[in-house]
Amino acid sequence: MNIDKGANVAVVVNRTWANLHGVKMFLRQGEDPQSDIRGVDESHILFARGLDAEDPRGVWIEVNVDMNADRHEVDLASGLVKMLIPWSQVLAIVVAPRFSPAIRHEARRIGFTGEIDPE
Repeated sequence: MNIDKGANVAVVVNRTWANLHGVKMFLRQGEDPQSDIRGVDESHILFARGLDAEDPRGVWIEVNVDMNADRHEVDLASGLVKMLIPWSQVLAIVVAPRFSPAIRHEARRIGFTGEIDPE
């Protein structure tokens, strides 16, 4: 399935990967880098804009620099980061025109990272 560039996505990733120090220091900018990302299971949700799902290395997304990043190019003027999530760490990708306030609330409750669009 092709994911349109700019599509509103929720990427479910392996929480162990999200807790790697080199990843977490970008995912949790402004927070204690020593505290683990917690949740109810081994997944972690990143809300973002899809950029490229055709790269054989992984899926490229654009996220808020204050909340998410991995391999990145920071555009300091806009506060956005482009990041590659390796396919081996992607558990699911959900594409939707908009994620409901109930979905976003539940994601916040279980400790997700990253909001691109306001509710």
